[in-house]
Amino acid sequence: MRYLTLALAGAAASVLAAPAFATACSLSDITPTAMACSGGYVGNVLDNSAPDVLTQQAALAALGFSWDGTHFGDFPKLNALGGATTIDFPGLLHGITIFGIHVGGKGGGQTTFYKFDAGAALDTFSIHLASSSDAVLYMTEDRPPPPVPERAVALNVTGEPDREPETACAVCSPTNAPSV
Repeated sequence: MRYLTLALAGAAASVLAAPAFATACSLSDITPTAMACSGGYVGNVLDNSAPDVLTQQAALAALGFSWDGTHFGDFPKLNALGGATTIDFPGLLHGITIFGIHVGGKGGGQTTFYKFDAGAALDTFSIHLASSSDAVLYMTEDRPPPPVPERAVALNVTGEPDREPETACAVCSPTNAPSV
């Protein structure tokens, strides 16, 4: 009996941990027609809270996009779409593009993720869903990743760049070790 209770508790926990679906997505929800979609997940999951990041990661993985769950703020976002059906992220979209969209207003609705081919240069695309509110662009080809700051070069008091300290010789013995 105790085994049955533990098994049922485990099954209930796994069901609770899985993201809930409001309705299934359709490839024809957007124009150009999607190649794949994932969702719609209950509510707005387009934020950086831990449970919502896990939902985004699962949805994006289903579309072939791997995200480590960090730097959510680096993705381009559209907020307060107010029911718009034309989506216009900054810049042009190129090639395979993946985005997520929430429809249905604050505190409800659903979030769905789409993968489509934007072609050589697409400025806007259309959604065929009511009550759009927020969108996140996860990927478009030819868009460079966020810049990584270059390593700063320190200057010493003579104005010359500091040099990296010498590393120990890989085959050194006490008789041929570099002097310090």
